[in-house]
Amino acid sequence: MKFAAALAGALLFVLPVQAGCPDGCGRQEAPSVSTSWSGDAKAPTRLILASPSHGYGGPLWIAIELDIADGWYVYASTSNAAAGPALEWSGSSNLAAPVLRWPRPDTVVLDGKPTLVYHGRVVLPISVSPLQPDADIQLGLTVNYAVCGEVCRPGTAVHRVRIYAAPMPVPSAAARNAAVIADALAAAPDTPP
Repeated sequence: MKFAAALAGALLFVLPVQAGCPDGCGRQEAPSVSTSWSGDAKAPTRLILASPSHGYGGPLWIAIELDIADGWYVYASTSNAAAGPALEWSGSSNLAAPVLRWPRPDTVVLDGKPTLVYHGRVVLPISVSPLQPDADIQLGLTVNYAVCGEVCRPGTAVHRVRIYAAPMPVPSAAARNAAVIADALAAAPDTPP
């Protein structure tokens, strides 16, 4: 709840994006606050960001969003044989250890055993910070997960996005992302399952 309140408070200072910058804003690329969908067609994932900038030090909330098709599920992280999502950050630079807040999974009975899974739309909030506050974060994430429905199969999603060091205007899409992340934080258990 504390995270959600802090994030909601930060939204009070959101600035609209300017229609144009006379000098091109000094950037070679437009800031992005989400990646394209990637991974298995029955459970694609994308990254969403609450801001395109960590503001010279962060932390900044981002999230992995899963869109799991009806009748399908993704295993949650547990100590049993079912493999939950595995996150690989080796494609990143200037990234301190991310802090994850796993959402509460559903319990279903599979082969007579209770199993933790995710269904539908799932948002996994992650707090990221730079190692060096005056430098951009190059975020490179590979998500490996098991997708099950008619059959079980491995899913792999790859995401790349730059998080700028310098404060930037926050586009309306980022404000929507921040609200989605705040809702997920409010619903997440205090400790991971």
